[in-house]
Amino acid sequence: MTLSDSLKRYTEYINLIEANYLKKFFEIQKPYIHCKEGCSACCEIGEYPVSEIELMYMVAGYKTLSEDLQSEIIKNVDKIKQERPANSNEVYLYKCPFLLNKKCAIYNYRAIICRTHGLLFYITDKSGKTHNKMPACVSDGLNYSEVYDPVNNTISPEMWAESKIPVEPKAYNISREVIMSNAKNAGFDIAFGESKALIDWF
Repeated sequence: MTLSDSLKRYTEYINLIEANYLKKFFEIQKPYIHCKEGCSACCEIGEYPVSEIELMYMVAGYKTLSEDLQSEIIKNVDKIKQERPANSNEVYLYKCPFLLNKKCAIYNYRAIICRTHGLLFYITDKSGKTHNKMPACVSDGLNYSEVYDPVNNTISPEMWAESKIPVEPKAYNISREVIMSNAKNAGFDIAFGESKALIDWF
């Protein structure tokens, strides 16, 4: 399978996920979602894990940009790499290099982690127990903050009742690992490749 074939399959799959699941989930949970143009909280600090095929897709988006915008992104990457502590085993958090003027320069080509961010989702541990994962912006008074109990780091049924919001705050099974692993079940033969922090690909 050629690179262009792989990207085509990935593009078809991610568009399917967007249309059939993510857009619907965001619409259902709309009362709790405060994402809007100019809000870049989720892009200002993070690790941004991406797989190899996602990176290729992001690069394809990068290539559609003007030389000036490409140059800005390259400068952002260089700055992050220069500021990153040497020989540190700790997770390094940074501003996404594709964030320009509080907007994603490659929005239509963004990674899975970016597409799902903002929704409440859950993960299942080895024992089969599920754990809700809050969007990072909840602590900034944004998504799901109306029903968030910071002491227990969970959604509060009592706060939901008090909020009078008719829609239940619901967690979905949309972790990036699940979305990647479900590709084959959806009929897409996609080799996602290695996953690592975005900056580690440069």
